[in-house]
Amino acid sequence: MIDQEGQKYQETERIQLATLLLEADIDCYIVIDGEDQGLLERDCPRTFDLPLGYPLIHASTKDGLVGIEWVQPLYREETIEHSIRLAEQHAFERAKLEEEMRHPLGIECLSVEQIKQMQIEAAKKAGVAPEFSDGPGFPEMVVIPAGSYRMGEESDKHKVTISRSFAVGKYPVTVEEWYRFADAKSIVKQEPMSILFGAEGDGSEVKPYVEPEYPPHRPSDNGWVGTTLPVTNVSWFDAQDYVRWLSAETGQTYRLLTESEWEYVCRAGSMTEYYWGDELGVNNCNCQDSGSKWSCKRASGVGSFAPNVFGVHDMLGNVWEWVQDHWHNNYEGAPSDESAWTYGGNQQSRVVRGGSWDCGPRLARSASRARAVTSSRYDDFGFRVASTLDVPDVDADKESESSF
Repeated sequence: MIDQEGQKYQETERIQLATLLLEADIDCYIVIDGEDQGLLERDCPRTFDLPLGYPLIHASTKDGLVGIEWVQPLYREETIEHSIRLAEQHAFERAKLEEEMRHPLGIECLSVEQIKQMQIEAAKKAGVAPEFSDGPGFPEMVVIPAGSYRMGEESDKHKVTISRSFAVGKYPVTVEEWYRFADAKSIVKQEPMSILFGAEGDGSEVKPYVEPEYPPHRPSDNGWVGTTLPVTNVSWFDAQDYVRWLSAETGQTYRLLTESEWEYVCRAGSMTEYYWGDELGVNNCNCQDSGSKWSCKRASGVGSFAPNVFGVHDMLGNVWEWVQDHWHNNYEGAPSDESAWTYGGNQQSRVVRGGSWDCGPRLARSASRARAVTSSRYDDFGFRVASTLDVPDVDADKESESSF
């Protein structure tokens, strides 16, 4: 396949080719026979030299809101022109979505009592208690039910559906929990362990196998005393070493949260700037100007502040939390479910969420996000674990509706 703007087809034997000229009335991404051809800009035609046959062509808008797919017959060595018309449909769907995003949906429509009942029912289906641990010294976990919500800043929200219930750490991983791992002096090599800078099978660049650090990393304590402090000075790679070890020790599937899961857990049905309201208030978390005794001084012991509706502590402030996703500057093309967004974007950075003990209040909001190089180890970086529960797929919207 040839894009005449960037590639030249070279073969020892001549292949019969047809030229396909595509133009569109809106910026859209083009995929031909499963191969990503990049962006087709509005009113800027591109040509592709293709072997004769019946290639499958897919075009979708940059935000993934609308798309079209067709089989293009190529019978002879000639130029075929095709116009992609998605602008009108996109404008309609965008207006429809913006109207929908003005109103609460899914879990946002539920009362505190209904949300807690959903947690109880999800735990029952998974065969665990609403709060549980997989053994002494392992993180305390909270069951999170499936549901839908609006993710992002107030001015740019999009719908996300969490299709399966899961469990999340009640607190960030603590110093004590980390040193149980470090003292075990064991590492887990689990193939494939390459850090994928793209979606599997899409031809994206893959970083070579990353060996777990041995012996396990023993981070600085920053001169702080306390085993219930969140572990800090840990990189995204360190967090991966921990969850692999934890999975091997417990026989369960532990991992980092995806970004959409993180915000879902943080908000816990809330629609305000912080999960306790629109104002920072006093002593609701540990960040600049929060009124806590630790603000701009050091991390605080986990559980020092009231939990959110899910019963999860320290989702805002205290330490930034690594999540699984690559960094993207915005949510254009983001998954609409709980999937990790691990294709495209800044492939050397991952997302961190929640703010920290030394950041300003704006960075400690439910919608705020930041990025960091995967190898970064800072005194305000930590992480929280998630675990996959053995539960059937559900229709998250219907699940929320049934709780009314």
